[in-house]
Amino acid sequence: MNKNGFVFENIGFDNISSKNSTISSEILRYFSIYCKAKEKGMEQLGPKEYMELVLSTVFLLKFLKEDIGEINLSDNQKNSLIVFQRYVYREYTGEYSENYLKYSLWRKDNVLRYSIDKYDIYLNDLKSDWKRIFTILVPNYENLKNVAAIILRTANKIGVLE
Repeated sequence: MNKNGFVFENIGFDNISSKNSTISSEILRYFSIYCKAKEKGMEQLGPKEYMELVLSTVFLLKFLKEDIGEINLSDNQKNSLIVFQRYVYREYTGEYSENYLKYSLWRKDNVLRYSIDKYDIYLNDLKSDWKRIFTILVPNYENLKNVAAIILRTANKIGVLE
């Protein structure tokens, strides 16, 4: 854990960052991933792809924290930023159905499946042969879009995307 309270070494996603990366290369890598996801459609991403994007977003927020503080944000952007900042500590804010999706692990016999679902959808009722064995909330598509816009504005401000 570093001085800001972030732990990224044991996340399990090796492609998020390397020790030799600069912030500009991290931002460029992030927008390469983000733009591909946006083009594909966020709702079409697989659970692992979406989680990698969320974790990459959290990672960049850590490094851009001071620069983000110097930018004027809309109320929606402020809310989305709070959702992501608190997510790091597994603290949830606001109405869950408005701010989060459910990342779930399902089991049927000896088969496991991951899913990303809207907060208010209950697949247990829809598919009784699958049993949900684990669920965690993750920031939703709208919050991710708002925070990506914040990161883009910050990258422009610091001259990364000139």
